[in-house]
Amino acid sequence: MKISYLSLSGKRCTVQFYGCNFRCKGCFAMQTNRYTEMTPSRLSAIINQLGIHEVVLAGGEPTIYRKELPSFIKSCNARTILSTNGSLMDRAFVTELENVCLDEVHIDLKAYTRELHEWYTGVSNEKVLDAIELLNDSNLNFEVITVFIPDIIDNDEIERIATFLSGIGDINYRIIRYVPARGLSRRPTEEEIKEAVSIARKYLSNVTSSLDYRAHPLKSVRLYGQDIMDITNAAGTPER
Repeated sequence: MKISYLSLSGKRCTVQFYGCNFRCKGCFAMQTNRYTEMTPSRLSAIINQLGIHEVVLAGGEPTIYRKELPSFIKSCNARTILSTNGSLMDRAFVTELENVCLDEVHIDLKAYTRELHEWYTGVSNEKVLDAIELLNDSNLNFEVITVFIPDIIDNDEIERIATFLSGIGDINYRIIRYVPARGLSRRPTEEEIKEAVSIARKYLSNVTSSLDYRAHPLKSVRLYGQDIMDITNAAGTPER
């Protein structure tokens, strides 16, 4: 697996995987060609040694390493959350994640309108929509997330997504405030996010937003060429 960095906040850790099968126009992930090759056992050893309570597997897109992920999840002693665009999730993979007791899945639905999704990501959303239905039929806890981007993914699209989700079930839905990148759009106001949440709640009972989550990482630990002891020592003293 290729890992860009670990982002630590107390006893919570985000593992940033390198690489993605989408090319999102508004991607705010760190753009870098630097990474460290790691086996699932080595990564879990780092997490376990740091005494982490919760791990978020993010990216990039972690499921491009779908063969390795179950092994990592099984050997990790922390609550594990998979954050994914969902396009590579099929029934066999969902079953694997059930078998290794993955705690939660956050599936990022960029847009419901196919043409808009293709314009924004370069990829159809057909498999993403299928993945949401697969997860709804599984034993996994999951929520759907959409990034609100003013004048692109805004109230009309949020309503389309909420309508689609309500046709499957009363799915947990979270709306995230866009972080400006590449000059695509501006940062939405708090009032815009609150309005989008209000619209989605016409269709779904459990709708939240990034306004409800204010945690920030204390330290990002770069993994380039470091061994486990180096990483552990680096993570020991949070930045102030």
